[in-house]
Amino acid sequence: MNSVIEPVTTPPASDELKLRLDTIRAVMVAKGLDYYVAAHTDNVYYLTNFAYMPFERPFFLIIPTEGRPCLVVPLLEVSHAEQRVLIDLDYHTYYEYPAPPGKTFTDTLRKVIGDDKKVGIESSLSIALQKEIPGNKEVCDLIDEARLIKTDYEIGRIAYACKVTNIGMKKALSLAQPGPHIATIYSESTKEMMVTMLFEIPEVNLLMCKFVAAVWPKALSAQPHSVPGLFDELEEGGPNVAIITAQTNGYSAELERTFFMGDVPDEAKKVFDVTMEARAKAFELIKPGVRAEDLDREVLSIIEDAGFGKHILHRTGHGFGITGHEPPWVALGSEHVLAKNMVISIEPGIYIESVGGFRHSDTVLVTDNGCVSLTEYPDSLDELTLKLP
Repeated sequence: MNSVIEPVTTPPASDELKLRLDTIRAVMVAKGLDYYVAAHTDNVYYLTNFAYMPFERPFFLIIPTEGRPCLVVPLLEVSHAEQRVLIDLDYHTYYEYPAPPGKTFTDTLRKVIGDDKKVGIESSLSIALQKEIPGNKEVCDLIDEARLIKTDYEIGRIAYACKVTNIGMKKALSLAQPGPHIATIYSESTKEMMVTMLFEIPEVNLLMCKFVAAVWPKALSAQPHSVPGLFDELEEGGPNVAIITAQTNGYSAELERTFFMGDVPDEAKKVFDVTMEARAKAFELIKPGVRAEDLDREVLSIIEDAGFGKHILHRTGHGFGITGHEPPWVALGSEHVLAKNMVISIEPGIYIESVGGFRHSDTVLVTDNGCVSLTEYPDSLDELTLKLP
């Protein structure tokens, strides 16, 4: 764990949530909006600390430019919301879905918002729900934009998730030997992460937790989004790729390592070195003001110049926050510009079917004039060549 960043496990304080709400309202005023309607579960959680599974019954956080926000929820969810919500708001309910006329969520929305207001809505809102929002609507992702830059509190929460991924990686690689099933590595490593979190965050919200600790054996390592069979076995050599992700009570991190068992095949050594060179270039370039597209282009050019251009399958990285995949996108075509307190992955990869896949991934914080990795785990070839029993 990086000693500069202190992991945080506590819920957000009222001042933290007020800062987020004030940020949204300032943009609303600039855009001339009367209300903003958030229905995406991650955005509602970001502003209230309340997580839920909507199924067919939608939830809406309605933010006025002034006054108390309100949460429109189905009747059966009010008590649940009251247990988790950490901001001062009003509750408006609807009966069910479907419901008789006068008791639907559309009726409730109209009572709260009215018909002639200017209303901002999220682009992720379904077409069907967009039609039910009253007023003059404008699609604008104000909350998603606000989430790009993390507060110190959020960085601490992500740092804690990084601590948990380090624990998961250590466990996974301790079990990585020829013979053990993937299921054994997965179950033991995810259990280690889960138990760690439960002891350190006893009031955890399990709706905002998710753990993955999987090993892609050499045969699948060149297919980064394939899914290993639970009873696949590891073999001597490599490359193998260990993928550890954690969402710990609402904030996420990722740690991945390419490793070998016993020995390193000759054809793998150069590919590993080029991957590490590309990764080092990314760390060198990260700082506020750098265009994400330019970062990706320079990193990938190292792989291309080494003759492996046709073996590139994906971008250099993506953002972290509440989820494990969110803006900013470190990719060609991205419009994002790096800024202090953004958190991104660095994971350039090379994938050769006859040789295998090569990728390290770290969760990285953009600082005043550079970056720091929040996931600190050995990354050299020697350190990741595991001894056989």
